[in-house]
Formats: sequence, structure tokens, C-alpha cells
Amino acid sequence: MVFIIIVIFISINVFSQSQYGCISGNCENGKGTYAFKNGDKYEGDFIDSHLNGFGKYTDVNGNVYTGYFKGDKFNGKGMFVRSDGTKYIGEFFNGKRNGLGTQWYSETYKEKGKWENDRFLEKAEFEDFVISESYDFCNEFNKILSASANNFIDVKGKQVSEYITDSYYCTIKLKELSTVEINDKEGYTGSYYKGEKNEGLKKFEEFNKLILKCVEKCCVTYQNKFLNGISEKKYEFNPLTYTINCSPNLLKVKIEVVCKIQGTQSEVILHISNP
Repeated sequence: MVFIIIVIFISINVFSQSQYGCISGNCENGKGTYAFKNGDKYEGDFIDSHLNGFGKYTDVNGNVYTGYFKGDKFNGKGMFVRSDGTKYIGEFFNGKRNGLGTQWYSETYKEKGKWENDRFLEKAEFEDFVISESYDFCNEFNKILSASANNFIDVKGKQVSEYITDSYYCTIKLKELSTVEINDKEGYTGSYYKGEKNEGLKKFEEFNKLILKCVEKCCVTYQNKFLNGISEKKYEFNPLTYTINCSPNLLKVKIEVVCKIQGTQSEVILHISNP
């Protein structure tokens, strides 16, 4: 069976279809969701505005690839599930089955072994691949939140500029955010979405739900409060109680998910205040 997957990526430039484009997150150097003009969608990692890292690509026909990308193609371990239910789990190179992998043609019939240039070579025994992403937003977010108890000292990187002495880069990367900095007075700030107003309002609610999931894993209990302004809408996470393994300084830290609106444009921002 000819495995037609490389055609998905031929001549793809992630930003060539600006009327669709990045619908959430950071599609330049981070983690985001990109909608293509032909109906395809990619959710995952980007480097230099190209598909690089771990992600999920769903084409308009319902075929889904989940795994690693490099240079806009399947490269590394991944799983390709066709709309008819057949699937391949294993290694890819430049968009083709290459290396060790298992092709399932039905629930009972499979080819497991070595592949090269999309062709099955020979049988081989190996442990089945588990396709999963090591990065977890909430784990990284809660590391930053814990560091806020001590004025973010543990996650402060280099100064943003030699002329701006109170702002720093963060050493922990939240892939979904761009333009991140830690300011000595203002705390941690990162942008989740910039663009059209109505889409921004959707992303505002989406991001609030994500933060709600994360704080459930934290050692502090928060009260979520909604402030509905005209030019700025905000969800405030105000600390209530903390457990014995938690720094009491976290009771002074406030989390905010903010949607700033100016005309037809909006920006969704995460802000974590200093104690």
C-alpha cells in the first residue's frame, strides 16, 4: 500500500495563508494552532514559523498524524491514522515510514518490522512505540507559579536589554506564550493571543479554562473572579488557602487572565503578580 503522506507538506509555508493562519498560541517559536486554507489543521510546536517538534496534524480528509516533525514533515516517532482506521506507529523520515514500525491493516493483520522509503523490508522484533509528548503546560506553569513566591528568582534569565535593568527573560518556556518577560515590579507577563476581537474573546475563555486546570494541581486554593469591562475583560485567581508543603508567600500572588480590546483587535495575556 502506497503511504501517501508527504504530499501534505510539499511546499508548505506556515504563514503563506494569512487569511486563516495562527488561531491560538505562538506559531513562530513556541506552541500554537494553525488553520490552513484547505481545511487542514496543525496543533503543536513551531520553530522559525515551521512545523518542528511534537504536534498533531489533521487533514481535511480526516487523516491524523501525531508525533514529531522537522522541516514541516513527519520526522521521528509518530502515529499516522487514516480515516478508514488503518494506522502506522513507528519511525518516519522526511514524511515517509522509515526505520522500525508497525502497519496495521486491520485489527488482526499487521506488518511489524523494518521500513525504508515507505516500503516494508523485513520482520523485526522491538517494543511497541508509545507516542506521547514530554512537555506539559501545567507542569511548567506551576514551576513558574511556585517561583513567584520568591520574586521569580529561580526562573529569571538574562536581562531583556542592557538598557532595561528591571526586566528579564524567563528560563522556563511556556510554548503557548510569546513576548514573555519578568519585571521586578509587575511580575510575569506573557501573550497567548493577538488578533481579531471575536476570536480573542474565544481564546480568552479557552485560556482561562486551561489555567483553571493547572491551579487544581497547585498547593494553593484559588477563587476565580470575572471582571467584565469594555476595553478589558479579566479573570482573577485570588489565593484563599495553602497546604503545609506550600510557601505562605503564594497567598500574596495573584494570577490574571486578561483580554485587552482595542477596536476590532484584542490580546489575551497571562499575568502573575509579585508578592
